[in-house]
Amino acid sequence: MVESSDGPRQVLGPRNPRIAELRRLIGRRSSRSGQIVLEGPRTVGEANDAGFVPLTVVVPESSADDPGVRAVDEKLDPEVERLVVRDKVFTALAPSVTPQPMLAILDRPRGAVPGSFAVDDLALVLVEVSDPGNVGTLVRVADAVGAACVVVIGGADPWSPKAVRASAGSILRVPVVVMPDLADAVEPLRRAGARMIATDVREGEPHDGGALNGPVAIVLGSEPHGLDRSIDPLIDDWVRIEMQGNTESLNVAMAGTLLAYEARRAPR
Repeated sequence: MVESSDGPRQVLGPRNPRIAELRRLIGRRSSRSGQIVLEGPRTVGEANDAGFVPLTVVVPESSADDPGVRAVDEKLDPEVERLVVRDKVFTALAPSVTPQPMLAILDRPRGAVPGSFAVDDLALVLVEVSDPGNVGTLVRVADAVGAACVVVIGGADPWSPKAVRASAGSILRVPVVVMPDLADAVEPLRRAGARMIATDVREGEPHDGGALNGPVAIVLGSEPHGLDRSIDPLIDDWVRIEMQGNTESLNVAMAGTLLAYEARRAPR
């Protein structure tokens, strides 16, 4: 990436106007932003392979000749903007404390709920799950069980760097649909054939009692508060995970994992 057909590639310093533009873009990025930032050659390469073509790729000067960086660069479309920056500039731009040696800016992917679910399909619906690590882990779980999609309502941005890292690349393989509220999600999910199954710590049918026979959409609530019972008109069944010991509840990512695998295991 350091050299081009026109000679040595320019290495940008902190005073370059393009760096100021990137700093503003990355700093103000939010769940409502039209663009996202991915970190690391592996993630950027997987995104490109999945059809998510970067708009801009940034690497630090010290890693411009790294074999892993160059391998990804060679696969990118020629129209992708490629920038090499001073190492300190890269560290200041990167959203994580210990960044990997490549950043990519790309348009935010827009997933969609499938038009119909097979008899064994399932979806995960995350309502106000605020920890991006939990969101990313649940996307990874969805990938592991072959879920049709993940619907995210409020809470953490599924495309934040921490969520993307926690998904271990799964977010590039599973449709992730961001919706404003649960009512908006229920209509397409039911139209696709899914029953809405919500989780509660104390009430509902035992999770292995048959309610998760598919196709289902498993609704999971926020870490501290779970789901509000005001959503009951939108829900077909409530399930609980029975606790044999003294703990009151499971972490939302652990609960979602257990329920997703039970749904996959349940007889049809």
